[in-house]
Amino acid sequence: MTLCGLNELEEIRGSQLVYFDNYNEGLEFNNKQLKDEELINFEFYGCRFIKCNFTGVIFKKCRFEDCIFIECNLSLASPKFCSFIDVDFKNCKAIGINWSEAATPISINFYSSTINSSSFFGLNLTQIIISDCSAKEVNFTEANLTKGNFSATNFLNSRFSKTNLTQSDFRNSINYSINPEYNLLKQTRFSTPEVISLLSGLDIILD
Repeated sequence: MTLCGLNELEEIRGSQLVYFDNYNEGLEFNNKQLKDEELINFEFYGCRFIKCNFTGVIFKKCRFEDCIFIECNLSLASPKFCSFIDVDFKNCKAIGINWSEAATPISINFYSSTINSSSFFGLNLTQIIISDCSAKEVNFTEANLTKGNFSATNFLNSRFSKTNLTQSDFRNSINYSINPEYNLLKQTRFSTPEVISLLSGLDIILD
């Protein structure tokens, strides 16, 4: 690597270490600005992130466990090979994230957050919570969402295909388009009038 390259690497690493150690436990981070940064091999346990800007951040091989993000912006972040265990996002923007890039198993929940244009393709997300959220144009194809809580969420133009929705809860959610022929619905809970949309994929006439 050239000297210039080494200096650039040190500058990136230095900008990260202003805020974080490689191992962080029980800490609270407020108003940290890391837009378009790259974080590699950082570990966070029981940490709180409040009003931080992670827009476009590339996370590589990081670990988040028992952490909470509150009013943070993580839009277009890349969670490559990162571990998320029991991580909650509250009042956050997490738009355009491909969660399928993360390490598995993965355990994440969203409350009153915007997760539009994201992907959970093929993930095992049993008991996930996506409550009171905007989840427009989200890809849930082939995901296992058994016992998930999807209450009071807007699923406009989101894709459900070969998705396991056994015992999931969609009460008070709107704009979902779920074809019972191509998804597993067993003891799945819906509320009226939105439940009528389940009939749209069937070859029937409803008067």
